[in-house]
Amino acid sequence: MSYLDYDLSLTDEQREIRDAAHKFAAEVLRPTGIALDRMTPEEVIADGSPLFDVLKQASELGYTRAAGPAELGGLELPPLVSHMVFEELAWGSVGVAGVIFLSSTHADTALGSQNAESIEEFAAPYYGSSDGSIIGCWAITEPDHGSDTLAAVSPDLAVKVKGQLVARADGDDWIINGQKSAWVSNGPIATHAMLNLQIAGEDSFARGAICVMPLDLPGISRGPSLDKHGCRSLPQGEIFFDDVRIPKRWMVLGPDLCGIYMDAHLSIFNAGVSCIATGLARSAYDCTLEYCKERVQGGKPIFEHQSVRSRLFRMFQLVQASRAMSRGAYIYNVSKLLGGEQAVLQHSIAAKVFCTNSALEVCTLAVQLHGGNGMTKEYPVEMFLRDATSFTIADGENALLTQIGAALL
Repeated sequence: MSYLDYDLSLTDEQREIRDAAHKFAAEVLRPTGIALDRMTPEEVIADGSPLFDVLKQASELGYTRAAGPAELGGLELPPLVSHMVFEELAWGSVGVAGVIFLSSTHADTALGSQNAESIEEFAAPYYGSSDGSIIGCWAITEPDHGSDTLAAVSPDLAVKVKGQLVARADGDDWIINGQKSAWVSNGPIATHAMLNLQIAGEDSFARGAICVMPLDLPGISRGPSLDKHGCRSLPQGEIFFDDVRIPKRWMVLGPDLCGIYMDAHLSIFNAGVSCIATGLARSAYDCTLEYCKERVQGGKPIFEHQSVRSRLFRMFQLVQASRAMSRGAYIYNVSKLLGGEQAVLQHSIAAKVFCTNSALEVCTLAVQLHGGNGMTKEYPVEMFLRDATSFTIADGENALLTQIGAALL
């Protein structure tokens, strides 16, 4: 069976936006993602890399600012449409879609802070840009700890540790020292960051703060881009801070409001990851369905063998279920936040865990149905499986599984 969108309420305009995103994904993102996957990490982020050309094209089409407010230059797509767009982009390349998805992080945070100065300084330039030259990242994970310090939905499981990136007040400025881990997505190429840190004198990372800042300041340096097993088109790397001085206005959220904002941010982020994972599962299913109709074994296309059709049917079920859960959680939580209400983080986490695990199963079946060809780089399912494996590890899924289980019981 071919993949089907069950939403009969879609308008012609919404379908056109979705189809345009799919065309861009097929013609630009898929070949670029494959090319980047075969490059070294240094080549991926080097001047002249095709990654930057794709970012420029994505920005010109508005995909880097899809949900941004229209008055600042964003497309202001409603939650349903932005979900459809990101799913299509992820169908083309999960890594490149991740770069696009994360590029607005600092601008979204500046906007969410409702601070007029931050919006003018960081959000307006990003949403008003269409050349892909402004790239954001979310620098949160530190070398010795990650989601175990947040315990987003089960505070009783929080580990009380000191942060490894600390800001201390110095007159009208903050001075930042420490580092973020090698898993900062977009870290090696970002021009700006949403930065989670600890205020000097606070007793735990849970009492954190958030600043928005450019990454070209004196004292900022970066480690090498990670040479990874999967998602190789998404650059990740360390960021170091050595007596980095920033004005106090860039510290947009202090310890008292940081936790509230993080619940909202994580609600959208986790639902967004579930969307990208759904696009990955779809791409593996589509490629495998096409392959099974062309590959002949036993005197007929393998699609006609019952064992093959059984596994394709399992893949189809997982893809359809992933879209339903991902889209539901994303639309619900984004709509709640836009309406000034509280999101439900647990459901976004549940969607992310289900969709990333489903993507891994779908991609594993895709490789198996390709047989020996599935282990060669001639067919994209080999890359899809590596990408899916990475998704089940990234973003602290194992810790989140424990937390979500405790929260729902």
